[in-house]
Order: sequence, then C-alpha cells, then structure tokens
Amino acid sequence: MNDKKVLVIGNVIFTGFVALFISWFFAEGALGESDTLTPEFFLVIPLWAFGVLLMWRFVSKDKLENASHFKIILSNSLLWLTIPLGLMFAFEFI
Repeated sequence: MNDKKVLVIGNVIFTGFVALFISWFFAEGALGESDTLTPEFFLVIPLWAFGVLLMWRFVSKDKLENASHFKIILSNSLLWLTIPLGLMFAFEFI
C-alpha cells in the first residue's frame, strides 16, 4: 500500500477512536458521577465526521499520488482540530 494512503487512512481510523473515546468520557459526566449522562458531548462525532468528509473530498479531488506530504499532514492536522472544536461546541450547550 502507498505510504500516503496509509497516512490518511490510519489517521482517520485513529482520530475516530480518539473522538469516540473522548465523547464517551465526557458524556458519562465527572469521574465521581456515574448517574448522569450528557449527550451533548456526542456532538464531537458529527463534527469529526464532517472533517472526514472534507478529507475524503481532498483525497478524491486532488489525487493522493500528486499531493505533497505537507498537504497530507496539514489536512491530517485539521482533522485532529475537529475534536477540540467539537468539545468547545458541546460545552456551549451545557
């Protein structure tokens, strides 16, 4: 498999797991409170999915073979940025 394809697919999978685990952690409430559930934190997942759609558009529009490693790393960094943006968005609802 191409190294650029591994960078993109690996980053999408890894950030997906991180976004899911962060959502679950914050949705369960504080560490001492297990009886409350705040589903607003699951807003991280749709924002992350929007970032994945943008990543897919970048990969399909600009052929991955022709993209530079800098562009791939920049787009991967922007995908990571969707997680804290989703958290900030969720904190606004609480």
